[in-house]
Amino acid sequence: MGSYLIIELEALLLEKGKTSSDLIRATGHTAANISKIRNGKIKAIRMKTLLDICDELECQPGDLIKRVTDAELEELVHERANASLAKATGAEGDRSPERVYVVDLKGE
Repeated sequence: MGSYLIIELEALLLEKGKTSSDLIRATGHTAANISKIRNGKIKAIRMKTLLDICDELECQPGDLIKRVTDAELEELVHERANASLAKATGAEGDRSPERVYVVDLKGE
């Protein structure tokens, strides 16, 4: 059974009612950097960046970066696909993220 790291920045932003732009303004980090983090297109993150994001979103580092198993990843992907479908069909619901952002650690 494998395990993965996923980035939950989108979920945290939705939960807190904030946008990437809000986070960029509040932390001073570049749009490119925040976008890469949000989309899991990172191999590492500076501790200062992690602290800045956690301070702004009033969360813990473990809320932002999570380790999941194959089964947990599959369940999360299915859950978010259903949320995306519900949103596309106009169903009312909570502000759930529509994707799972897995950090690509191939070659590490």
